[in-house]
Order: sequence, then C-alpha cells, then structure tokens
Amino acid sequence: MKLTHVAFGAFLVAAPAALAEDAFTPEQVSVKEAIDPGPNVFVYQEEWKGAGSIAVFAQDSLKLKGLMSTGAMGQMLVAPDGKTAWAQSSFLKRIVYGPNEQVLQTFDIDKLTVKGEAILPPKAAMALGYSALLRLSTDGKLIFVQNATPASSVTVADAATGATLQEVPTPGCWGIYPLPGKSGFATICGDGTFSTVTVSADGKTASAEASAPIFDPDADPIFIEDESYDGALYFVSYKGVLYKLDPSGKTVAKLETTELTAGVEGGWAPGGYQLMSIAPKAGVLFIQMHPDAKDGSHKFVAKEIWAYDLKAKKVLSRSKVEDVASLVASKSDTPLVFGSTEVGKLFRFETDPAAGYALKSAGETALTGFPLTLDLVE
Repeated sequence: MKLTHVAFGAFLVAAPAALAEDAFTPEQVSVKEAIDPGPNVFVYQEEWKGAGSIAVFAQDSLKLKGLMSTGAMGQMLVAPDGKTAWAQSSFLKRIVYGPNEQVLQTFDIDKLTVKGEAILPPKAAMALGYSALLRLSTDGKLIFVQNATPASSVTVADAATGATLQEVPTPGCWGIYPLPGKSGFATICGDGTFSTVTVSADGKTASAEASAPIFDPDADPIFIEDESYDGALYFVSYKGVLYKLDPSGKTVAKLETTELTAGVEGGWAPGGYQLMSIAPKAGVLFIQMHPDAKDGSHKFVAKEIWAYDLKAKKVLSRSKVEDVASLVASKSDTPLVFGSTEVGKLFRFETDPAAGYALKSAGETALTGFPLTLDLVE
C-alpha cells in the first residue's frame, strides 16, 4: 500500500509539469483586408422576411468570397469595374408592420464594407429582383431607382453620395434603360411605346418624349429585362419575338424583329426573370425557354437554354437545364453562363463554340432567399 501511495504521489508531482508542456495556444483570428482577386459572380439574395445580401462568388470555382448585407425587398447594382456595388432595400422596424426606411447603400466590393448610405424617398418599388429597377447612368454619375406608389416614377440620385436629386414622373411606364452617350434613360410604357427621359448634367431637371408604337401590349407584351449589344437594345416578347431597338435618337426606334421560335414545335416560349444575356464577343444571345407555353406562363422557369446567333438570326443549340429562373453570360471569347433557381441554387455552365455554344454543367452551389438578380465582373 505504501508503494502505491508513493507512486500516486509521484504522479501528482509530475502532472503539472506534463500539463505545462502541452499548454493551450489560442488560435489567432484575423480578418482579410480584401477578398481574393479574380472574376466574380454577384447574386442578390433577396429576402422578404428580413435582411438580404449581395453574395460574391469566384467564377472559376463558385467559392463564396463573402456577403454584403442589405435590407429586405431590394435590388442590386454593380459598377462595370467591379469595385463598387449599390443596393436599394427596405429596413422594416417591425418586419410585418410599422415604420419602413428605404435606403441606398454603397459598398466597397474588395473589402465587402459599406462606404455610405442615403435615405431614399419612401417610394421605391418593393418587388422581386429585376435588373431594370435599379440602374447606373452610362456616364456613371447618376443612380436611377424605380418607384411605385403605385404611381410610377424614377428617383434620380447622385452615384457618389446617394443624395436624391429629383423625382421624374413616368406615368404608365416601367423599367429603366440608360441611354448611351446621354444622361438619361428610356422606359417601357403600357401603350406599347417607349418614353425617352433626358436628364440634365446636374441630375436636377428632366424632359420626356414618347416614341412611336414599338409593340402591341395586348397581343404580345415584352419582358422588362433588356440586353445591350453593339449600340442596340434587345427585348423579347412573351411569344418569343426578339426586338432590336435603337435608343440613340430623340426617341427609341424599332430596327427589326425576329421570331426565335419560328418553325420550332412544342409551344416553346421565353420565361423567367433575368431571362436572357448576350455574350458580346460571340454575338450570341442565351435565353431561357419553356415548352407548352400559355397565357400566364411568362414566369415559368427554363427547361432549356437556347443559344441564338444575333447576326445569322438562328438558334445554334438547345441545352436542357434544371429550372433556371435567371441567367447571365460572361464577356469572354468562350463564354461562361451562370444560372440561378427560385429554390436557391447557382449553376455554372461552360460553353462549346464548336457545338453551337451548347452548355455543359461545370458546378453548382447553394443560395438563399430569392436569388433572381445576377451580374458578372471579369
């Protein structure tokens, strides 16, 4: 028994020394000064029950680089150089009732931090994600915010400070399409015309002029999503008619129309939210399509993505996809296409020019909220 007690006592004496040798070293937590460089994919993860966010992913790997937090029911805008982002969203004090503050936030993308914020007039549209509801003027000096009270108007804000400069009434018109080489925008009107709004250099005054009829809103309306290419604006109708418009004049003018689905069986038609994107170097339009179209199916998600040659005016390929609701194509020689779903997935597709720019699945990752607005910076 004595030997046992001696041995146990020796252990007690030795134990502190052994424990000291294995002393705990706390991990040093640090914050990166900037996100990793490289081409990015931006997804606005819109929320209607609380805070949304702008998610930044690497184009090559879909690795999440970080988030920029916003309010609820908002819209996203990314500067062409990929250094600055804006969000217009609502900060609801009690979520389901009570005061609501609408804010224009300015973000430093590299640092994922808020550079500034400005309170907007309490009129901004509280809608699902559409790129045409928050736009930057072509000179980069003004921000245009779509309002709905439900009367339609556009708030003009200073892009550098966020300060509101004026409110432009746009009765019966919707969507914002910045004018090339001018400080202003066009907007789609319910009678089938476009209104061209010219804004003064200081952003404080504006004048508007209506175009001749462009489309028939009763027989075949157009989607509010647009694409710019080679100086023209492109829109597509519910029945698959592609409109090429000239926005450079005093008013918007129709250049030509083509039927995307001519000679194609199955009742195919465009559908979704951010439903088309042009790869400029390839001159190819990627567009979401669904079969068995009917009145009211214009928001149906894609079962196929078609690649359409804008110069040859023909469909080059049709790729099956999994319920894509929004898409965006890169500007590279061999474009990448990214698509999001209503239920929270981001897909990456590679294209094959030799096969008519057909899509090949090349990765996916999870999203949150209603991720219907996408953008790329390369």
